[in-house]
This record gives sequence, C-alpha cells and structure tokens, in this order.
Amino acid sequence: MILGRFTLAIFLMAAPAVWAQFSREDMVKLATDRFDTATKTLKLTPDQVAAIRPILQSKYVDMGQVKDVYKANAKSDAAKKDAKDSLKAIDLKYNGKINAILSPEQAKEWKRLQKEWKDDFIVPKSF
Repeated sequence: MILGRFTLAIFLMAAPAVWAQFSREDMVKLATDRFDTATKTLKLTPDQVAAIRPILQSKYVDMGQVKDVYKANAKSDAAKKDAKDSLKAIDLKYNGKINAILSPEQAKEWKRLQKEWKDDFIVPKSF
C-alpha cells in the first residue's frame, strides 16, 4: 500500500514535466493521429469526418496553446491548477460538439477512446 502511494506520488510529480514537453505543433500532429484512430474505430461517415476533423484539430491546438503558456511560465501549483482547469474546459467544450455529431453507439466508443487517451504521454506517430 505504501509502495503504491509512493509510486503514484512519483508519477504525479513527473507527469507535468512530461506533459509540458508537447508544444502546439506537437498537438497538431497528435490531433491528426487521434483523428485517424477515431475515424477507423468509430467508422465515421464522410459527413462526420468533414464535421469532426476541424473540431478535433481546434481542440488540440487550444490544448497546445495552454501547454505553451504553461511551459513559458513558472510551474507553480497555481499555474498547474489553471492549466488543468483550462484543459478540462477545452475538453468539455469540444467533446460536446463531437458527441452531437456522433450516433449513440459512436459516442459511447468516443468516450472509451477519450479515457484511453487521457493520460497518454506518447509522442505522436508523425515523428
């Protein structure tokens, strides 16, 4: 139990440093990778592809901008909280728009994908 808490504490301390390494440009690449995955997994129609692509790109650009601001400033607890709150607001805003385009089955699968991607710190495949 103590080892588990220690491991979690180490992860939480290291996560902001890893998270901050992705710039706005990296986020655009990540959006492309995730869009490709979503297109295949959700079996999006051509109309859905046309509607979701710009939404997802905007989402990841906005996330990248928050991360760029975080990287450029002091990494205080307040800055971390502000960044986290901003990212949560971005996530809610854009996921709401995407869910409105998806069928109920696709929305359920989209939610699963979002959970998979939530703590994904892997460098985009485009690199």
